[in-house]
Amino acid sequence: MTEDEFIKQKIAGFSWYQTIQFKEGIKSVGCEWCGDPAWGNIKKLLPDNLNGKRILDLGSNAGIFCVRSALMGAECVGIESDEWKKDTDYLKQAEFVKDYFEKDKKRSLPIRYLEGRIEDIIEQDLGHFDYCYGIACLYYLKEPEKVMKRLTDISDNIIMRLRDINQIELFTGLAEKNGLFLKGCMREEWWTKLGRVTDDFYLYHYGR
Repeated sequence: MTEDEFIKQKIAGFSWYQTIQFKEGIKSVGCEWCGDPAWGNIKKLLPDNLNGKRILDLGSNAGIFCVRSALMGAECVGIESDEWKKDTDYLKQAEFVKDYFEKDKKRSLPIRYLEGRIEDIIEQDLGHFDYCYGIACLYYLKEPEKVMKRLTDISDNIIMRLRDINQIELFTGLAEKNGLFLKGCMREEWWTKLGRVTDDFYLYHYGR
């Protein structure tokens, strides 16, 4: 078995939510607007490099946002819970993805994954972050006001993916209430890119 065949076999052993391009001809097949397709948009709201930056990725799933950020120079902390969807293996996926890119790029990636509810983990002493990613996860929170207050205490910038006017009004309002202001906004328009009906996602960047 070749190395590529082995990687393809490993990928086939997981059920993916994030679509990840491992290399030419090898990718995980997940949601068409999640994972690397989403990263292409998130990256437009970031500086050209992340050297010396710390990133907090909420609902990190298979960890590709952490990996891509680490490859740009950042130190990353991802939070994920397998309780979000029963019988998932996102944390195992994340370790597999991290290991793959470390071997492929021949470098260690400063990424740490923490298992648990976002609401609980962010109360720990995680240090300060330059950017927090809240991609398609904030609207599942049971205590959004409490979480947003904490996030604005520990992060200078929050990049959020939201998908309807009620969510947009809630979370952008909470960001502004806690001292963060609009730095960038993008309507992702996946129905145009994919040629079919999709959710109407927006990316919002709030920062100091």
